[in-house]
Amino acid sequence: MDKKFFEKYEDHLDELTKVYQRDVIIEYLDKLISENKPFSFGVLDIDNFKFINDGYGHLFGDDVLREFGKALKESLEGVGVVGRYGGDEFLIVVENVVDYDVIWEIWHDLLGLSDLIDVEEIRKLNITVTIGSSRFPKDSTSIDGLFEVADKALYRGKMKGRNCFIIYLPEKHANISLKSERDKVVSSQYLHCKAMTTITSGGDLGNNIKETINFFGNYFMLDHFCIQANDSLYYEYFHSLCKKKDFKPVQNKLIELGKNSTTGLFYKNTFILGEESTKIDKICLDEGIFSSAYVEIKVHNKAFGYLRADVTENVRGRIWQSLELDILETIAHTIALELYYQQKEIKDL
Repeated sequence: MDKKFFEKYEDHLDELTKVYQRDVIIEYLDKLISENKPFSFGVLDIDNFKFINDGYGHLFGDDVLREFGKALKESLEGVGVVGRYGGDEFLIVVENVVDYDVIWEIWHDLLGLSDLIDVEEIRKLNITVTIGSSRFPKDSTSIDGLFEVADKALYRGKMKGRNCFIIYLPEKHANISLKSERDKVVSSQYLHCKAMTTITSGGDLGNNIKETINFFGNYFMLDHFCIQANDSLYYEYFHSLCKKKDFKPVQNKLIELGKNSTTGLFYKNTFILGEESTKIDKICLDEGIFSSAYVEIKVHNKAFGYLRADVTENVRGRIWQSLELDILETIAHTIALELYYQQKEIKDL
């Protein structure tokens, strides 16, 4: 880190996170490139930040960003410099480090950022990050090129399941095609429309629900996807590689303890054993379930059960992505509306 360069920018800090503003980092990149000084560049994204805002409120989301900014600065002190790009994305520059194994260690250490946070409410959420990394001059000799390469690596990390870092390697990542914001919106719109039109297509509601469960269970590569109601499981979908076939209902009261009262959503990226384990952690791990998401099927204060998704045989669990949870909510709410207006219960279908 060029301390002399940053002396004139001591007041150019992001107001919320207290890391450097984006323009400072861009100017620093420009300086390093003009002087032909090697460096590694990283784009760090907080996983599922949208659901932190939606589930806990924007003020809590600001607290998360503030604490992550602080943890980043402390973790990178004497190693590199960090700035805020915008939203939940941060930019990291590590000067004079381009060796793969060395930068691997630096990025690996940043995956434990949540453990460095002092605020218990935030630390308990076990919030994760994904990092995409490029290197100068190996990957590109321009700022735009370095951003594009890092974005490809970040995209690969998100598709891999998040909670990871990817160092760009042309033989692995050069052919990645980044989706535009428009493509992302169109894809999301299609999936929401698919859920609603399939469930409301008329005819037998049970068959419509079964078709929906099978389609999205396969699309999101879930191990187990079903509806839980009346202490029973209905319309169970199993991934072809899922060895477990004897899933059991989880008590509603255990789900309700962790459920967001606004969205009716409860999810856990990884069930854990330890001092902070809850009863649902222990039950699910005993069942061989490492990660789950539940969305209440409810409308007009009438509850019908839960839409339930499980992941097995993966000790790291699953980092539930915003799109997945959005779709689960759409499916659950559409099923609830159909049941309500047809005056039916899940067990009657």
